Amino acid sequence: MTMGERIKYLRMREKMTQEQLGDVLGVQKSAIRKYEKGEVENIKRSTIKKMSEIFDVSPCFLMGWDDDYDKVNELALEVKLIEQIQSQYGKQAVELLEQFVELNEIGKDKAIDTLIDLCMIDKYTEK
Repeated sequence: MTMGERIKYLRMREKMTQEQLGDVLGVQKSAIRKYEKGEVENIKRSTIKKMSEIFDVSPCFLMGWDDDYDKVNELALEVKLIEQIQSQYGKQAVELLEQFVELNEIGKDKAIDTLIDLCMIDKYTEK
């Protein structure tokens, strides 16, 4: 996983937009986009340090120097899965899943029951 992919994953994990991360770091949204696309090779040390604090990871992990391959592979799979869900079902599906995983078992059961009820009402379903 590249540094850019790690930045994107961690930003999405924190439910931050590129603009929000840029504001916290003191850079433009376009800089965050370039970081995530791997278009910037020399990100300032102070920026890397601040990002590692925001995301609660080590600078070494953020930069791809950490040898924790299991963690890297897990992150890569999660990023790919999120991108696939968003591509097929849209951003709202990803937002729904992000909220769903925050629920306890009772909350998850209630959410599913509510969705089943909504799907039975014509005005809320796709024709």
